[in-house]
Amino acid sequence: MPVPRPASNAGSTASARSNRSTYRTVAKNSSVDETLFGNDQPKSFMSSKNAQVEVVDASPFMGKGAETDAVCVPTAELQRMREASVILSNDEILNRKKSDKAAKEKSRAASIARKDKMLRMEEERKKRVPPSETEQLKLEKDQSTLNRAQFMLEEELDDVKRMNQMMLYSKCVTIRDAQIEEKKHVMEENEEEERRLDLMMEIERIKALEAYEDREKKRAADRLRGAEILKKQIEERALERQRQEELRDQDRQQMLAEIERMKEEELQQQYEKRLAGRRLLEEVAKANHAQIERKKMIMHAEKEEDDRIAVYLREKELREQADAEEKERIRRERELEVARLRAQQEKAADKQAELDELRAMRAQEAYERDWREKEKAEAERKLAINSDLAQAREQQRNVKMKQLADLARMEQEDFYRVIAAQREQEEQDRQQQMQQSHIRRNHKEEILNQIAQNDEGRRKGRAEYLEEGEKLRQRHKEEKGRLEQIKDRKLDELSVCGVPAKYRAELERKKIGD
Repeated sequence: MPVPRPASNAGSTASARSNRSTYRTVAKNSSVDETLFGNDQPKSFMSSKNAQVEVVDASPFMGKGAETDAVCVPTAELQRMREASVILSNDEILNRKKSDKAAKEKSRAASIARKDKMLRMEEERKKRVPPSETEQLKLEKDQSTLNRAQFMLEEELDDVKRMNQMMLYSKCVTIRDAQIEEKKHVMEENEEEERRLDLMMEIERIKALEAYEDREKKRAADRLRGAEILKKQIEERALERQRQEELRDQDRQQMLAEIERMKEEELQQQYEKRLAGRRLLEEVAKANHAQIERKKMIMHAEKEEDDRIAVYLREKELREQADAEEKERIRRERELEVARLRAQQEKAADKQAELDELRAMRAQEAYERDWREKEKAEAERKLAINSDLAQAREQQRNVKMKQLADLARMEQEDFYRVIAAQREQEEQDRQQQMQQSHIRRNHKEEILNQIAQNDEGRRKGRAEYLEEGEKLRQRHKEEKGRLEQIKDRKLDELSVCGVPAKYRAELERKKIGD
């Protein structure tokens, strides 16, 4: 049956205003379904062909004569809206959350199980299908890498490191024995070589002695020939010295003759020097006489010059004395003029003093008049200030009374406000205590659940611990077997390297796990 539409928006607005005072909030997380307002885009459930539709008669809520504008709501959607409008308590909300969480965990576990099953099936399928050449190469490469990694991990084990030390020691002592044998062989070869070299040196020494004797014989013959040559050279040098002595005697005679000639020339030069000295003395005497005459003339000229200077000085003194007398006369005239001017100034000063005294009296009278006027103005100013102060005090008294009244009213209002705030705070504390009590109950339940979970976890941990111990024993057994294989491999390597059995004995005696 179609639902009639309201006659006008004004009626619905008035109805909303009339019901506004009775509206209260039911739930903060509530929502409004858009289908109630005739949304043109229906939801997914509207597309179902078999959806049941419940017809609601809205005529009691609509006015008469309203136009028809119906909205069809499916039964499932109507049921969903009814369930969403139900108000749940906190415990019901927690239980619903727990049930939803358990359902999600169950669904997740089922999904993980399906995924694991699919992965296992995929691995089994891959195992049944033969690998291609590329996959085979990749598998071989991966296996080689794994073997290399396994080998490196095995080499890091303490027992394997100890085996490696034993192997290294065995190889070292084997190499040392080989080096000792080689050193002995080298020493024998060196001794044989030294004997051969000694024999060769002895032969060379004998040859050297024979060569030395031959060389000495040749040297003696050479000395004899040299002695004869020296004798000849001595005789030749004696003859040469004799010739040189004769030549030196001739040179000596020539030198004596030259010395005699030079002495005669020197005597002649001394005589000529004495004659030149006499002539020079005569010339000097003449020059001295001329110099004396010239000095006399200069002295006479200087005396005449001194006389002229003395006359000039006497004339200068007379002129200076006349100038001094003239200056003294001018000074006396100036002093007389100054004395006359000073007398005139003293007369003018006496007259000026009388004028100054008169001016001082007039200034004193003017000062007294000004002082009396200032005193009068100051008295008037003080009267005005006192009047203003009285008015200000009265005004201040009125303001203070008003402030006291306002303060009393404000204190009364604060008192009532504090009482209201205390009541509100008490109500809030009561609500908070109720919430805390509810929280403590929930916390207690959570702690009990945690205790139960911890007990279950400890039981599982104990079982896992025992299982882990069994795994460790099995792993230790496998590790011991792998170490035995490594030991056999190391012994084979030593055998291949040619290490004697006495050096392999320590590694053979080693017990795995020591």
